[in-house]
Amino acid sequence: MPVPIRRGRAKVRAKTGRRPGRESSRGAVLESARSRFARYGYDATTIRSVAADAGVDPALVMQFYGSKEGLFAAAVLDIQKTIYERMLAVVAGPRSGMDERFTRAYFELWEDPGTGPRVQSFFRAVIGSPLATAMYRAKIRGTKPDVRTGRLLRIVLASTHLLGTAIGRYILEVPALATLSIDELVHLCAPAVSGHLRGAE
Repeated sequence: MPVPIRRGRAKVRAKTGRRPGRESSRGAVLESARSRFARYGYDATTIRSVAADAGVDPALVMQFYGSKEGLFAAAVLDIQKTIYERMLAVVAGPRSGMDERFTRAYFELWEDPGTGPRVQSFFRAVIGSPLATAMYRAKIRGTKPDVRTGRLLRIVLASTHLLGTAIGRYILEVPALATLSIDELVHLCAPAVSGHLRGAE
């Protein structure tokens, strides 16, 4: 009698554990992919290496995302929307001190543990891989208003002005930039974007 009871309990535990394990695996795959894309770029990252870091079978990664392109889109590409929305919120605020708030918010996107790996993954990939660049262009084509005038243009100008410094600090790790505090970085860079932001309010 005791043996069937124990078997029954074991089966129940196995069934209830499947779904959380699957969701946990999906999260581990995304985190592994973001880390790999940030560290090695798009071309050098493989499904097999992402799966190994996540502790899952490569076939499961393919089941989740279909291809490396699908994995990249899920793990990285949507960060561009987060960047735009964060910077738009800054320029929608008071004009006074906007240049410093904008600069701080931009670099905090790279510093934040929640967004930093995705931001680094995004820029390392789209700059270093023609295929990733093409994926990005395809994603944004037709989804953004005309950037030649108005607030969006000023956000793009100010952000791309800061991008070079961010790449030097967070990706290339140039010592003169990497050793600066955020306050020092904001103090030095904010005046450079002030002209771009004028009229963005």
